[in-house]
Amino acid sequence: MTDNDQNQFGTSPTPGPGEETSETKQRFAGDTPRSGRKDTRRGSFSSSFTPRKETPSPRKTEQSMAVPSASTPESTSAPQPSHPPSLPSTSLSPPPPVAFNPFFERQRLILLLTVVLPLGLFAFWPAFDRMIQKWSHNLDYGHGFFVLPLIALFLYLRMDSYPGTQRRLAWEGLIPILLSCVMRLGAVRQSFDAVDQWAILFWTLGVVWLFYGRRVFYWAAPSLLFMVFMFPLPYGFEVRLRNRLQEFAAKFAAGILEFFGETAIPIGNTIRLSTMELGVEAACSGIRFLVSIMAIAFAAILLMRRPWWQNLCVFLLAPPLAFFVNAMRIAMTGILLLHFEGTVRWFAPNSKNISATADEFSGIVMIFVAFGIFFAAIWYLGKVFRKVEL
Repeated sequence: MTDNDQNQFGTSPTPGPGEETSETKQRFAGDTPRSGRKDTRRGSFSSSFTPRKETPSPRKTEQSMAVPSASTPESTSAPQPSHPPSLPSTSLSPPPPVAFNPFFERQRLILLLTVVLPLGLFAFWPAFDRMIQKWSHNLDYGHGFFVLPLIALFLYLRMDSYPGTQRRLAWEGLIPILLSCVMRLGAVRQSFDAVDQWAILFWTLGVVWLFYGRRVFYWAAPSLLFMVFMFPLPYGFEVRLRNRLQEFAAKFAAGILEFFGETAIPIGNTIRLSTMELGVEAACSGIRFLVSIMAIAFAAILLMRRPWWQNLCVFLLAPPLAFFVNAMRIAMTGILLLHFEGTVRWFAPNSKNISATADEFSGIVMIFVAFGIFFAAIWYLGKVFRKVEL
């Protein structure tokens, strides 16, 4: 049966699985019915038909961006740029560094050295004078002459992380400066030299904060805290600490001598051996070892840049290492006087005090032993605990 016969009986053709009705074809193709009869042309569109989009060529794209269309509302309000907009970079590059102006940094440094530093020296000169006298006459604090040069060295070695000077003055830096002034006035009235010395530290921190900003203050504070090693201990605290360290060193050294088979009985600050008595004087208390090893530990923490827990381990290792090395020095002095007195006299024939010579020799040896143990511990922490990227 033909299509015309089906139209005469009033039935419409049943579309196939891939065909559509003439109304659907008219909707897609834009056909209109003619004289009441439906168009019977063959052919159909797929139900999943998607009109093809024409991909503009690069030349057309540039022309369309250069000459905006009049139909778009944006073209009537603002002209379009004649060049294509730059796309954001997708590379994971680090952020640009902070602007560093050498001329501005030089001006701030000249102001600090010519105006601020002379004012500080004038205000705190009595405290500096007392410290210099202490460094010159007490061997336990002789390292004070090297503290300020070491601070300058630490700051220079950490210049790769220098954040840059703040343009405006950080007025919150006046807080430690005012605190140092109050400490200075109270120390002068009460004749408390230790407070007068510690006021120098707060004044220095406040000046750096005021003239350089908070970021430079955080950067320089660890190095500036090394200044505490140039301050002598308060007299009363130093006497009590020295007496305790003398008793502890005598007992510990006696235990080491007994470990090596010697007869040693500690009585206060004296060790009674088989044929002699070995006195632990004030110079043998171990304060010198304690301050020196703690200063080296602090310097190692500044320069190593290890994780915080490794820095804490290094700092906590310094006091017991200093006590152990000092006790070993006293025990070594006793062994030299008991068994190697002739050898000590041969090395120092003009010495009138053979005990002082043996103590000096054992002290030099134990300094290298202390440094070797300390740096071996640092090396061990670096080898055993490593940062692993997952």
